[in-house]
Amino acid sequence: MGIVFDNGFCCERFFVWAYDHGTFVKSKAGKMVSIDNQHPYWDAVAPKKTFTHPLDLQLLEKFIPQKDAQILDFGCGYGRLVQELQERGYTQVTGYDTSAALIARGRATGLHAIHHIATPAELPVADGSVDAILLFAVLTCIPSNAGQRDLISLLRRKLRPGGLLYLSDYYLQAERMQAGAYTCLEGDPQNDGVFTLPEGVTLRHHSRAWIAALLQDLEIVHEGIVEVMTMNGNRSEAFQIIARK
Repeated sequence: MGIVFDNGFCCERFFVWAYDHGTFVKSKAGKMVSIDNQHPYWDAVAPKKTFTHPLDLQLLEKFIPQKDAQILDFGCGYGRLVQELQERGYTQVTGYDTSAALIARGRATGLHAIHHIATPAELPVADGSVDAILLFAVLTCIPSNAGQRDLISLLRRKLRPGGLLYLSDYYLQAERMQAGAYTCLEGDPQNDGVFTLPEGVTLRHHSRAWIAALLQDLEIVHEGIVEVMTMNGNRSEAFQIIARK
């Protein structure tokens, strides 16, 4: 069944279909896709979007000094962070993304350590084998609580004991709250911070309480706030957390 949400920020309405096996949205092309894997949108915008969440290399080196550490960038896009780490001397860095077009963009530049997977479940990495996982501006692309919980659980399994999750994403933004820009997915007040952009993608910002609950099985060893430029060129604040398994 379709549920209509009002999005005060962009003055549009969008439809969300809830089924027993997940929540779906209709893409610009009219296809039903999982709200937690909107790859048709990312494929369409792959040539023109720039991702800018900063990777603090000095901070990472403090926690992961060994250059042969197994590092995984989940939701790597066109491989920006993979390339940064390789240029810093890290030799075992691999990226995965569910957008085939973003991966193709990175590979066209000669970056071959990035790979396409259709869903997170296809991640071809053994449990307990990874020293660090980067998750930069990925949760914002996964609007549902269930989708975020499933992903964090999956990535936690991939980490070795003592391995690190380096997370960069968005808390709820004050100006959007004042503008009434957020709604709740499927009317669930515990699944808040959801909004849609006019270009046709549904995203999410997060309460501090939700992020704390999401990471409750990990030990937070660093947290900070950084200024970022969004993919559409807007200044915003992001949180960065390093959490240990």
